[in-house]
Amino acid sequence: MESSLSSLPKSPLVDANLLFDYLAWWFSAQADPPTPEPSLQRPSAPDLQEAFRWYLDRAKPIQTSPHVIAEIQGLAKSRLARYGERLASFWRFAQHELARLCLQEQLIKIVEMDADDLPSFGPTDTSLLALAARPGSLMLTDEGDLRDGCDER
Repeated sequence: MESSLSSLPKSPLVDANLLFDYLAWWFSAQADPPTPEPSLQRPSAPDLQEAFRWYLDRAKPIQTSPHVIAEIQGLAKSRLARYGERLASFWRFAQHELARLCLQEQLIKIVEMDADDLPSFGPTDTSLLALAARPGSLMLTDEGDLRDGCDER
């Protein structure tokens, strides 16, 4: 009989907002002393982050596109910049955590992107749509437009 854990979808694609929130939350939680990010404080966020980490630990390797990593830089600068050297510490933490999750970056070159999707979704989400269209792909996103784009394929 197959374990329910072994039937979890593996190697999910993770979008920029979810991946940044995950990294920023764990970075803040592991700081000494812990320094919660006000922008990440939502009801039940700790429970959701614990559950998300539990899943990612069992679903690795995780996948994304290099465009997502670039977008995370913009999110980190806008949300963590007020902390000065915390941005450097965040990226050191992020490198370690992404290595632990066996991150695989899948490049979709801009010249290979769907020309119909590019104006509507931009390069980051268009690259994720292309990756999500591959057989057996699972996209983790909290963006309605991206989710709808995946559903249409």
